Amino acid sequence: MKYSKRAEIFRQVKADYIDFLASVLWRLTGDRELFTEAMQYSLLGIWRHVEKLNGKKAASYIYRIALTANSKAWRNRIGRNGQISESQMGVAASPDEKVSNSELAAKVRLAVAQLPAKQSKAIVMRYFQQQDYREVAEKLCCTEAGARSHVSKAIAALRGKLAALTD
Repeated sequence: MKYSKRAEIFRQVKADYIDFLASVLWRLTGDRELFTEAMQYSLLGIWRHVEKLNGKKAASYIYRIALTANSKAWRNRIGRNGQISESQMGVAASPDEKVSNSELAAKVRLAVAQLPAKQSKAIVMRYFQQQDYREVAEKLCCTEAGARSHVSKAIAALRGKLAALTD
């Protein structure tokens, strides 16, 4: 099927069935985020199967697509093992965990600050700013191999300095 014909059918199906699809998904999800995700999956499913949606059974196909999209959205939220992670439930860490995490972060920052200047800059650019080695090399005025060396040496030094924290 040509793209233009497919797009035309998709627009028509979407216009005809968007209210039906929205009501089905809202009843299934009952949650704004899940609804949005399931709607996206549904529209993608409609696009994929648009050639089947031009007859009397279009509503049935769309209902089935909505059920599949709902399942996929729920699987993404809870995972395949059926357990919702604490990060998704919004469960805050205990005050003790927050304090220990902030103390650890302060110790890591101090250890990074104690590195030689190029190693410190290299590790920050590579891991905290998510820059690739080419960008790190440009900013440090060295070769890409030199940037890799600075990062490698910084990691080795940090392992030594922070090993005491894990004991």
